[in-house]
Amino acid sequence: MMIPVAPVFPASIAIPGESPTGNEIALIDTGADGTFVPPALLEEMDLPIAYATNVRSHLGDALYRVSIHTVDLILFDSIRLPGIEVVADDWGDRIILGRNVLNLLELYLNGPTRTAGVQE
Repeated sequence: MMIPVAPVFPASIAIPGESPTGNEIALIDTGADGTFVPPALLEEMDLPIAYATNVRSHLGDALYRVSIHTVDLILFDSIRLPGIEVVADDWGDRIILGRNVLNLLELYLNGPTRTAGVQE
């Protein structure tokens, strides 16, 4: 049995209204409520914390205190989503696109060709 490749998009984040820094690979996670970003990416832009809140893991086992930041998210170098709230994710090392972003897009996932994209 072959394990399918996870769907990903090229993504970058930016201080709202400014140019993005770097290019990352973002994992598409239709089961995640929010979008998660490694703190190192947020810290290198010196983004202020918008507020703090609690999140529960996918296992529902415990609440974790996290900081929320507001960023512009750029996908495919051409789709800019302004004012997106993201969670500083101390546990992950890549951007995870959750439903707060995915619900703004017309997505397509094609399993047989192992491709994913958005309708612009």
